[in-house]
Amino acid sequence: MNEDWTRFRDPVSQEPLRWTGSALVNGGGEEYAIVQSIPRFVRSENYAADFGAQWKRFPKTQLDSHSGLSISKERLSRCLRGELPRIAGRRVLEAGSGAGRFTEILLDNGAELDSFDFSAAVEANAQNNGDRPMSLAQADIRAIPFPKGTYDYVVCLGVLQHTPDTEESIARLWEMVAPGGRLVIDHYRLNLWLSLPPPFGDAEKLYRQIALRLPAAKRYGFVKCLVDFWFPIYWASRKSRLARRVLARIAGIHFYSPEIPLKSREQHYAWALLDTHDGMTDAFKRYRTTEQIRKALEALGAIDIEVWIGGNGVEAWCRKPDAPRKSEK
Repeated sequence: MNEDWTRFRDPVSQEPLRWTGSALVNGGGEEYAIVQSIPRFVRSENYAADFGAQWKRFPKTQLDSHSGLSISKERLSRCLRGELPRIAGRRVLEAGSGAGRFTEILLDNGAELDSFDFSAAVEANAQNNGDRPMSLAQADIRAIPFPKGTYDYVVCLGVLQHTPDTEESIARLWEMVAPGGRLVIDHYRLNLWLSLPPPFGDAEKLYRQIALRLPAAKRYGFVKCLVDFWFPIYWASRKSRLARRVLARIAGIHFYSPEIPLKSREQHYAWALLDTHDGMTDAFKRYRTTEQIRKALEALGAIDIEVWIGGNGVEAWCRKPDAPRKSEK
């Protein structure tokens, strides 16, 4: 990990950075500290601090190598529209790595990978994948510290809905795609269930309002109490679709049986606790329709746009036009 420091760029000026051993330095003398072998282009405390703590608490839960399943690989392959085998030897940018559930799949398939996350989750990713060749940084999706216009694939899954501005974030990702390259994204989907208050809609929104009013240090304990109370009831009712629909309107925790074929009650509990915390402590939670995502990509000049409803809501794949030939300029 981070064997080639020349991969990094100043996130504002895009100028190359000089490595001093303890920092990366731009031409004006501004330093970006290297902490635990990871360059930090943002403050350690930011709006994604809860995510950072979350992924450090659950560093392996969603990794296929840990679960023994292929959940992450199948999701990534679907979003890549079957092109996962084609990434071998290709330059890939992963925006929002979390603990590295998709990082390991990209590396397993031979990607030349640059990756970043806004939160301290990069430390969990380094723990899981840091012994493999890649570049990894803590950075903002709105100021990416890698060279623009150089990536064959830019992949951003499970992230955009948690950023301050969805369309701005997509535009910043688009800048990173090389001519002829692909942009692969997903986003929470806007629907009536998410708009209605409980008991007509999902109860998570109510508990989220409570969680976000608590001091950050107490949020995990609050979520864990909820999951510890409701999970046994969910588990006992897991074969009843009606019971699970009722529980969603009063309990609001994430529960994946039978949709995700986890192997044990313990795995289901770990995923429920992780994703319930994820859903109740995010500073930003945004929703978009398939048409809104399509229009955002069209406005950027994307071609071959495919937008569909998938596992995380709205999933999209598109391509940047090839660079014009010199005779065409």
